[in-house]
Amino acid sequence: MSRSYEIKERPANLGGGWVLTMFEDGEEMGRGYYPLFRQDRPLGVDEVEPVTKALFAEAQADGESWVSLSTD
Repeated sequence: MSRSYEIKERPANLGGGWVLTMFEDGEEMGRGYYPLFRQDRPLGVDEVEPVTKALFAEAQADGESWVSLSTD
């Protein structure tokens, strides 16, 4: 069995951030959502990039974990 994943940007009207889609033998098996968290105030211009990169890294780590799971 072959496992893979893709990470796509989520639209701002859905919370922004990323969506992780996991596949097994080309069939979608699940999704994970990594939205920009809501705060009492909007993120500053200098805060958006680090937060977005951290969310992407989290989605990527989860995707790599999915790929590395044994299917035996």
